[in-house]
Amino acid sequence: MSNYYVGYFSSQRFLVELICSFFVASWTGVVKYHGPRPSMRPKQVFVANHTSMIDFIILEQMTAFAVIMQKHPGWVGLLQSTILESVGSIWFNRSEAKDREIVAKKLRDHVQGADNNPLLIFPEGTCVNNHYTVMFKKGAFELGCTVCPIAIKYNKIFVDAFWNSRKQSFTMHLLQLMASWAVVCDVWYLEPQNLEPGETPIEFAERVRDIISVRAGLKKVPWDGYLKYSRPSPKHRERKQQNFAESVLRRLEENEI
Repeated sequence: MSNYYVGYFSSQRFLVELICSFFVASWTGVVKYHGPRPSMRPKQVFVANHTSMIDFIILEQMTAFAVIMQKHPGWVGLLQSTILESVGSIWFNRSEAKDREIVAKKLRDHVQGADNNPLLIFPEGTCVNNHYTVMFKKGAFELGCTVCPIAIKYNKIFVDAFWNSRKQSFTMHLLQLMASWAVVCDVWYLEPQNLEPGETPIEFAERVRDIISVRAGLKKVPWDGYLKYSRPSPKHRERKQQNFAESVLRRLEENEI
């Protein structure tokens, strides 16, 4: 790669890190990083638990990751299509089924490039309240590369960093953080992990989730994070109600005996 392109991509990375550091400063961010800083190497992917879109900003101010992220409208979408796209970030739409195959190919191509920025994935696929970790999607764990876990834990003493996208826009979420005393959190770069002999990608994902959960002090739950985007079917609700009614009747009959 010529010196021109090396300098160009270095300046792009520096610009992204600088913008993210401005965002963190606007919240009076107090972030403590533990462990070695991520480096640019082929065949590796970084995965982290997910509380808010600010997770990405906090990680990005230290290392210009290429992130896989839901495509957003408005000013966030403008940043995605201009600045963040320059560091190799990948976008998708949950409503587009064909996006899964396209994104999977882009991920495989990205991790093979020696000059690409480190790839960051939030395998929960949704924001969780930083008390729990929900099931990890297996996509990041079937790329045939080293997985580098990152654990993020927020201190709620000044503000709750959890972003509930169903109740609050990201703009209002940022304003809430800016109006708070401080955003306090710890970030741990943990030991890289590889798929073990006889281990499936799903088992690999669960093992990495264990590592992140223990380090950040989060409780593992057997839920799919996408459940919050859908409602149970009427038949499912009726079946659960019927099972509950039957269990109550059995207990009443046992008490009568």
